[in-house]
Amino acid sequence: MWDWDEVDPRSLLGRLRSLPDPRRRQARVYPLPGLIAMLVLAAAAGESSLRGMWLWAVDRWDTIGDRLGFWDVGRAPALGTVWKVMGKTDLGKLETVFAEWSCQELGAEEDAVAMDGKTLCGSKRHGETALQVVTVAGQDLKRVLAQSQVQKGDWVAAALDILSAVPLEGKVVTMDAGLLHRSVAQTVVKKGGLSRVSEGES
Repeated sequence: MWDWDEVDPRSLLGRLRSLPDPRRRQARVYPLPGLIAMLVLAAAAGESSLRGMWLWAVDRWDTIGDRLGFWDVGRAPALGTVWKVMGKTDLGKLETVFAEWSCQELGAEEDAVAMDGKTLCGSKRHGETALQVVTVAGQDLKRVLAQSQVQKGDWVAAALDILSAVPLEGKVVTMDAGLLHRSVAQTVVKKGGLSRVSEGES
């Protein structure tokens, strides 16, 4: 029988247990960590929409259900359930969990990371501004470790948010000159890292 206490707290599933569940206790048929882990698996398999992720999970429920903590549930959740739960979940805290996990597991091998501000191509919609994000990526293995959305044009705040989740001990952090604000540099140093401006930036 499944025992949540046996889940490695350093694993993504273990870290997801720290998220506050937005549902009433009576409505928690499907554990929140398992639901999110289900979507992560589907996304890793190439699904990019919530409906596509849900269909992927439904097709593989006999294989993944028990392993994600649904041992006492005989069927996959309805799409409406997934929509409702994800709509109420604190995405800021979820983003922090992902960042901490990816940086801890994937970033341990990196000696240097790059922090960069980007405006995502193709994200602009009629009457809306394009999506802006601050990304931290490993310079050695070339993989994104964490990402934070820029709110109201405040790039520095987004940079500070992402740095709060990234382990920086002993790492060199390069960044755009536009992100090299005093508070950002101080945060890097406080966490044991060394900051510098990206080559080519003034």
